[in-house]
Amino acid sequence: MNKKLTVFLTSLLLTVSLSGCASWNRFTKNIGSDVNNGLPRRIRVYNVDGKAIFDQKGKFDIDYKDHDVQYIDQKNRKHNIYIGSGTVIVDELK
Repeated sequence: MNKKLTVFLTSLLLTVSLSGCASWNRFTKNIGSDVNNGLPRRIRVYNVDGKAIFDQKGKFDIDYKDHDVQYIDQKNRKHNIYIGSGTVIVDELK
């Protein structure tokens, strides 16, 4: 019983202490995205001149690796955006 209470209080203390920090907020957003099959987002890609060359809204799960943004749309299609000298902006929508 004592061990269970200690584990519970430690978990509660960690949750309360981490709930205000940015890394905790990112962690909970990532979990929410994984559980809900993505978050409502807008993806915009601009070329080096600042001209929009791609713009899409939807519910996406995003992954970024080595100048490559990958996302899977609601029709379970995987998309890759390779970033050269342009800019990619991913915004969460409410």
